[in-house]
Amino acid sequence: MARAYNKIPIVDAARRCGLVLDSRTLRRDEVEASCPFCGDHGPGKYHLSLNTVTDQYRCNLCGASGNSVSLYARFHGVSNKEAYQELAKDGKVYPMPSQPDPQTQERTPRALEERHAVYAEMLSFLTLSEQHRENLLERGLSKERIDRNGYRSMPETEAQRRLLAKLVGSSYELLGIPGFYTRYGQWTLAGPKGFLIPVRDKNGLIQGLKIRLDEADAPNRKYRWLSSRGRNMRNGTRSYSWIHVTGDCTRKRAFLTEGPLKGDVASFLANDALFICTGGVNAIKGLRETILALGVREVVEAMDMDQMTNPQVRGAILTMRREVQKIPGIKYSKYSWNPAYKGVDDYLLSRVSAL
Repeated sequence: MARAYNKIPIVDAARRCGLVLDSRTLRRDEVEASCPFCGDHGPGKYHLSLNTVTDQYRCNLCGASGNSVSLYARFHGVSNKEAYQELAKDGKVYPMPSQPDPQTQERTPRALEERHAVYAEMLSFLTLSEQHRENLLERGLSKERIDRNGYRSMPETEAQRRLLAKLVGSSYELLGIPGFYTRYGQWTLAGPKGFLIPVRDKNGLIQGLKIRLDEADAPNRKYRWLSSRGRNMRNGTRSYSWIHVTGDCTRKRAFLTEGPLKGDVASFLANDALFICTGGVNAIKGLRETILALGVREVVEAMDMDQMTNPQVRGAILTMRREVQKIPGIKYSKYSWNPAYKGVDDYLLSRVSAL
């Protein structure tokens, strides 16, 4: 007979730790809260993600992660056993079936070649609005490079999204492709309004898509992966944080930065310099494999200057640096510039504009 397990909701555990929750997210699959482990407190600071489907938590700044029990245990400084006993009081434990509902399981994305084919087809049906094109031109990209990189505007209405899914779905299977899900029996596309940024591997294949949001709650939340993760998105698929490669892949020196769009711009402004771009300072899964696949001999760190004032960002960068320095035969150095410019793309644009 299958063993019976107990489910302790992550939001219950967070409330019993006294965490500040973002009330606007309480009906979502991912509730946002202030992180108690990295000093992330204050109005509008909600970097701790509480996944109500898996009952896991993760801080997008310091990387703290775990489940309901380990959250309570770490917060109160007790063992996991003591934390569980505490959380089990007052009827806070709910039975969970031995086999999870298939609709709440996280679907693994399809193989890279399949994702690339679907996304390439999808982008071929979309255009780039003048507003978004102007945004990209202001960053320093040329019209030719904007077209070559394949940026596109998200369809804004539900009717447009259903039509797009129907067009793409006539040639490809959409199940297992992050961003697509079914609503009232019809395939459609998830995601906020903004423009799409193809995230490619060293061969130019589209691994996933990031959205640069038209409207964001905070300056550090302007980018989001195109994903259809959540119990309300039937047949949807989560996205991973893939490593983006841009520029001349034959070069033996690669610059390392955060953000695919930042890398695209910096590479263009630096005469097609090779850039490797993480999806976030903590999102380094696959970084080592990407560096090895490129066969580079030197990696130059070009991360944002906010590391000088933000200890959480600095800590994450130090972790990343140590991981890269472990790779045999790699020379590692750091690229510095005037800290008045936050990112390497801003700095390179200032140099071009001064000419």
